[in-house]
Amino acid sequence: MILAIDVGNTNIVMGCLDSRNTYFTARLSTDVKKTSDEYALMIRNLFHLHEIDRHGVEGAIISSVVPALS
Repeated sequence: MILAIDVGNTNIVMGCLDSRNTYFTARLSTDVKKTSDEYALMIRNLFHLHEIDRHGVEGAIISSVVPALS
């Protein structure tokens, strides 16, 4: 499974997928004032909400147009 994250100026769109399924997608507000720990908690909570085992994530793709969050 891959975690895909697209960091835009207004929203962060993310999801988990593999070659057969999209397990979840989510849209969060982009906030350059949030810490890396706050973003980590948001991701952890999304995994919990959608019953995703983080150990099943084999890689990630991150795209960002927000230098402060890159």
